[in-house]
Amino acid sequence: MRIRTGILLGALVSVGAAAGCNKNKKDASTPKDGGDTSSSVAKVDPTLCETSGKNVITYDLNRDNRPDVWKMYKVEDQGGTKLEILTCKQVDFDHDGRKDWVVGYTPRGSNAFEKADFDYDGRFDMSAIYDPKTGKRIEVERDSDFDGKYDIKEVYDRFESLTAVRRDRNADGEPDYWEQYKDGALVAILYDDDYDKKVDRREEVPGIRPKFVAPEPEAGEATSDIDAKPPADATKPAPKK
Repeated sequence: MRIRTGILLGALVSVGAAAGCNKNKKDASTPKDGGDTSSSVAKVDPTLCETSGKNVITYDLNRDNRPDVWKMYKVEDQGGTKLEILTCKQVDFDHDGRKDWVVGYTPRGSNAFEKADFDYDGRFDMSAIYDPKTGKRIEVERDSDFDGKYDIKEVYDRFESLTAVRRDRNADGEPDYWEQYKDGALVAILYDDDYDKKVDRREEVPGIRPKFVAPEPEAGEATSDIDAKPPADATKPAPKK
């Protein structure tokens, strides 16, 4: 694995809202998913994405002589030309040596997976998986209370429209709250109130399901067979009294 360094010009757009004020609120025994910080100079974390045989380019965003961005490239020979293909990116936004954002890429250059640490405590609070064919999200897990455990799962269809949300409200590792979506709109919520892994009640979202409304006929257009032609006796003269 070869490493090159450089200076990244321009602003780096952060992902999601970050609550950096509580970065040290977790116990010291908490596993550091963001990478090893024991070295005086932070390195690329091989546990977050494959580094074997990759060229690594680093960037120092705040000019403190410590890398903040690591990009991994795979060298491929295409028609006699050697190309470097980006496979993974790791970013340390708060310059503490721990990785706060990781993105893996497919050979086509689209996202394969993504992880983010929004409160900078060394544990990822969001993990997303993307469809390798379309590059669209298909699943996202979130740690909504920042306790180190994912408690929300979002499921998306092939158009990246939200279809379902599952939530673990009592931290037992099992979903007990479900949201159902149709065309990206919430249509129903299901609850497991006693946490026995069975649905106890269902709430429909009122007014969300569209009602069928027959289209108005255009001028001169018949709306039925009755309108299309008069009754058989309509042309007969009325009987004389």
